[in-house]
Amino acid sequence: MIRLEAYGTDIILRHLKRDFGGKIETIDAAKIAQRANAPRRPLQLASDLAVIDAHGRWPSTRPKPRILLRIAGAMAFGTGEHATTAACLRLLRREAARQEPGWTALDIGTGSGILAITAEKLGATRVDAFDYDSRALPAARANLRRNHCTRVTLTHRDLLTWRPTRRYPLVMANVFSEILCAAAPQIIATLRPKACLILSGILRTLEKETVATFTARDLQLEASTRRGKWVTLLLRVPGC
Repeated sequence: MIRLEAYGTDIILRHLKRDFGGKIETIDAAKIAQRANAPRRPLQLASDLAVIDAHGRWPSTRPKPRILLRIAGAMAFGTGEHATTAACLRLLRREAARQEPGWTALDIGTGSGILAITAEKLGATRVDAFDYDSRALPAARANLRRNHCTRVTLTHRDLLTWRPTRRYPLVMANVFSEILCAAAPQIIATLRPKACLILSGILRTLEKETVATFTARDLQLEASTRRGKWVTLLLRVPGC
């Protein structure tokens, strides 16, 4: 038995139903957004890094972390609870401490903007972030305002057709592994010598394929973390 779930335009869904059977259901975006913005427990990711929801308060009984992010999900991915986001945040925190003054970052598939916001809070002087999902952009902009970010530039782009013109010492991409592999040339083109690349959104079953795609292009795998069915990779460009 095979279960297929797909999201797309009416014509695409009708073709899928014709070929595979099943039924078409309409997603209630308002209900999804309401659930995403429901009150969440404060999430502590490290001693100095935590996340609360849009209207949350940090418990008075606990020491307030140096970086306290206020993130609403709405229709955007990334509020800190998902294994891929949490792993990216922890690796970002570690790598930010190793950057030289004036460092910049790129956040591919920014979703709620949580990684871009964290990069600025950790000292990045410029963060470029983009997403293909136009529904995520308003949520990301709202989160930038909530967290008083002034050094993040947010744009709408398609990673698969994008032609990068700037290089960074730190790049993050939390998107599905199939897209990571397809867009490997574009992603690698954004990396400076010795740059750090954090990749997530990778299923365990596709870990070897994803690692092979990027190490075949001369990147070195430094670390990998696994939680449930998800994998996050830390790769680095060799120095010149």
